[in-house]
Amino acid sequence: MTIVDDEPKLRLGLQTLIPWKDLGFEVMGTAAGGNEALRMFEEKIPDVLLVDIRMPGMDGLELLQEIRLRGWHIHVIILSGYADFEYARQALQFGVEAYLLKPVNKEELSALLQKIHGQLSAKKQEKSMVQKTNSPEWILYSLLSGRHDSEDSLLKEWSGSFQAKWTKYQILLIGFPGSHPEESERIHSFKDVLSRTYTFERQGIVLYFAPYIVLLLGDPPVGDYGWTELHKNLQLLSGELRFEMDVAVGQPVRSLDEILHSFRTARSLLERSFFYDKGRLLTKETPESYPKETVPSPALSRSSKEEEAFRLHYLVDVGHAETISSFLDEIALQQVVHHAQEKDIRDHFFYLANETVRKIHPRIWSLSGYPGEPARFLAEIYNSRYIRELVSHVSVVMEKLARCSDYNSKDNEMKRLLDYIDRHYGDNLRLEMLAVLFNYSSSYLGQLFKSYTGEYFNAYLDRIRIQKAKEMLAQDMKVYEVAEKVGYSNVNYFHTKFKKLEGKSPSFYQKKE
Repeated sequence: MTIVDDEPKLRLGLQTLIPWKDLGFEVMGTAAGGNEALRMFEEKIPDVLLVDIRMPGMDGLELLQEIRLRGWHIHVIILSGYADFEYARQALQFGVEAYLLKPVNKEELSALLQKIHGQLSAKKQEKSMVQKTNSPEWILYSLLSGRHDSEDSLLKEWSGSFQAKWTKYQILLIGFPGSHPEESERIHSFKDVLSRTYTFERQGIVLYFAPYIVLLLGDPPVGDYGWTELHKNLQLLSGELRFEMDVAVGQPVRSLDEILHSFRTARSLLERSFFYDKGRLLTKETPESYPKETVPSPALSRSSKEEEAFRLHYLVDVGHAETISSFLDEIALQQVVHHAQEKDIRDHFFYLANETVRKIHPRIWSLSGYPGEPARFLAEIYNSRYIRELVSHVSVVMEKLARCSDYNSKDNEMKRLLDYIDRHYGDNLRLEMLAVLFNYSSSYLGQLFKSYTGEYFNAYLDRIRIQKAKEMLAQDMKVYEVAEKVGYSNVNYFHTKFKKLEGKSPSFYQKKE
């Protein structure tokens, strides 16, 4: 264990706060920055790194990037005194164990260290298995790790032993994403239960091949019914252990030296478990939650994430709770169809949710009944294990916020639109974007707008903006600041538009000394 932080008191505090020896660790050193830590790692690489995210010189993210570039396998826990989820998102790219806020919670950090210790112990068990060169488990481990080939004499001898009646082989993998620290021992207990069940009856070989439990089946089940029953049996055997698991099956093969192909298929399915419904047995035939064959909305396929964020915020702001779920489903489908990775989808929904939450009035958030601050809601986006779970999480909160808006079903669309413009005149409002929200063509919405207000959309928006600008100028704000606040990025254009509508320059309305 190495601690890297530019605060001497914190480095000392962590050494005394945490019962390192009781948790199976020893602090091998501390460093005040990233460069000092790298010099230490040249002599000895730690198993675990506890690092502050913001430090002078080389910060935590830069240190983490350098560690990954050098190929060092270190478990990393990020610390920060800043509740900054952009940093958290970047840290997740490098495979950190967790992102914790200062001051450090002793129980939370201890639980993380217990989890990591369990993972390190499992790897040691794998290495010790190399010494047991006559066991079927070691042969299976060797096949999966590439230590044996089809010409190996020991492999031929084993294939002719008590498994001689097996006519084909198939790998079943069990993964435990999101398992809690205290469940490491339970997972190994579950592996022992499976060994007693399947090895005793000579139905298969069971191995812990971190981070998976591997079940090599001889003469595997036939048909959907057989696999359904096997899946139910696995769930029953794990029932008392109280943890969730994902189960995937590779393709059947005819010889032992092809087992690696079956393993890789199952592993690739587990790596994409995010895209499937919770609790499904994953095979090559299992449909994903959002099938790529489904055709998404053409209008949405042409929109940017900025336009999607604008539309989501509008739906929340004007109380259209009933359309939010289907809208977010369309976005998720669009992401899947365009082959977005899990990380990209999480980032995309984080952006949409964050853009909405930061624009709504704090009163609306407090009325929503969400048990926590917005930061907690946003963090849960990265904790959702499945895509439907993620979309549902965002949908439910957005719908609650929408129901807390100041509107009711009697308000007509044009009143909502005008009120929205009055409150968001400084945004990049365009008739085309608003037309998408109402499922109208932009030309038809333009006609409705002209009929209702007596003005064209752009003229109405300019009038509102200039009126707001006059109020700000009267508060002695600078002209360029006012121009930006009311939605004009070009101050010269603002000056021209202002004088055209008011007949006087903006400076005329500023306070006079």
